[in-house]
Amino acid sequence: MAEARQPVVRLRWPRGETLALLPALLFVVLFAVAPAVALFSGGWIASGGASGVAAAVSDPVNARALENSLEQGAWSALGATALGYPAGLLLGRYEFPGRRTLFGVLLVPFLLPAIIVVAGVQSLFGASGFVTQLAPWVGVFGRGVPGIVAVNVVFNAPVVALFTSTGVAGASVALEETSTLLGGSPARRFRDVWGPASWLGAGAGALLTFIFSALAFAAPLLICGARCYTLEARIFALDQTFLEPQTAAVLALVMVGVFLLPAAAYVLLTQRLRTRTSGTRTPLRRLPWRSIALWPALLATGVFVALIVLVLGSVLARSVGVAPGAAGGSHGWTTLFGPGVAAALGISIGGALANTLLFAALASGIALVLGVVAGFAVGAPGRGPRLLPLVVFLPLIISPVVLSFSLATFWRPLFGGASAVWVLIVVSQATLALPFAFQGFSVALGRLSPHRREAARLLGVAPFAAYLDVDLPLARRGLVTAALFALAIALGEFTATYFLATPRFTTLPVALYRLLALRLTAPADALAGLLVLLTLAIFLVIAWRGERVAL
Repeated sequence: MAEARQPVVRLRWPRGETLALLPALLFVVLFAVAPAVALFSGGWIASGGASGVAAAVSDPVNARALENSLEQGAWSALGATALGYPAGLLLGRYEFPGRRTLFGVLLVPFLLPAIIVVAGVQSLFGASGFVTQLAPWVGVFGRGVPGIVAVNVVFNAPVVALFTSTGVAGASVALEETSTLLGGSPARRFRDVWGPASWLGAGAGALLTFIFSALAFAAPLLICGARCYTLEARIFALDQTFLEPQTAAVLALVMVGVFLLPAAAYVLLTQRLRTRTSGTRTPLRRLPWRSIALWPALLATGVFVALIVLVLGSVLARSVGVAPGAAGGSHGWTTLFGPGVAAALGISIGGALANTLLFAALASGIALVLGVVAGFAVGAPGRGPRLLPLVVFLPLIISPVVLSFSLATFWRPLFGGASAVWVLIVVSQATLALPFAFQGFSVALGRLSPHRREAARLLGVAPFAAYLDVDLPLARRGLVTAALFALAIALGEFTATYFLATPRFTTLPVALYRLLALRLTAPADALAGLLVLLTLAIFLVIAWRGERVAL
């Protein structure tokens, strides 16, 4: 007798939760996707279509910029993985005194403006650098491609460590216990149980490092010059220096096409990583200090920490005039706030500081509000569309220069020209901070049990009110971390802001670059120290009020 077939029940999202996605999606479409599409289509038509693209790609200078991007991105990803992977293994698997502090210290370089990392690496490995004077052979890391890679590694190795630790922490406890009961060796447990999770995290971090490094702007510009330009720097030069916006638009289209595949691979890996790590986290184990197998990881982590301390310490030492080749000290701080610097920049440092804080506060506020509203749709583990992270991540694929280029072309005439530049700066910073704010906060929500919100709904509480009253208070530490992380990203944003800024709307990172370009070394050293202090202040608040940054 044939059994009666049960009707198929199709699960549908509540309409309110679907609508919660629209603000973030609409923001990205309006201020990233639509301007970029308009820029690309305009360049395509003006250059003659496919023939214009072929001409742009075949240009020797543009081809060399593409080669530089791929070369610098690949070497930087390898270096960041070599430095960040061992630290991620230790932080994700073992408990030891100072672990939380170590996690925060490793994250500091990523919160710094890229131009500060450039200054720190050059003060260590440059011609008159502290390390170079002790060992001249390391001076190779202060110039050319090795110098650019050194900056990218210091800046991005924390990303690899963060992703790796998340993968390790999400490994199956039951599977490892089963392997142990069956007599599996530590090497076998690593290979079959928690090693693959660490490789997944390291792969995601390496891909993100590749994208960031291949699209680097400040390091090639300051360390090597035109012969080491990435596509990002070449697009900027074509539009701003050579006044060829059509060619720049075509090259921007090529760049986005080239990096679409690694970006899609990154999103895929992070989705798999989030699936592995959702729910209860693996308990940490006591660190076996006497295990010889851990010594390489301990040594690599020690080198990583020492490098971070040296970079930060060298910048601060130069700002007070005690480092080799420094021109800072009291003279630097005095001139920084003096009339000479204001005349050179067209704005006082006090005004630039006010701009920096105001723009960053507005941008991080926008990113956080969009992330919180979208979090209503994401909710508990396994919920929310998988397309949303990719859409939110799109601005990073488009790149800061192309983002600001398209915003200036598309929105500046509509907003009223130069007087509305500050709006575009805020929008660009918010667009670039949104992926980090959304990703961190959504994972903090994903760790919560859905039963509390469902219980509130059964009691008659409106869905969004239940989300605000139940989920947000429980995820407040993640919310604080996401907000501060977005604030740090906005404070240190240089590339997009530099493209858009006028003297009236200059920020501190842009002011630092202009002081370096004008060879005003003493105030530049002092300003670099000021930026480091601002970043460290944010880090201390994260360590005090936030939680470990989540993916």
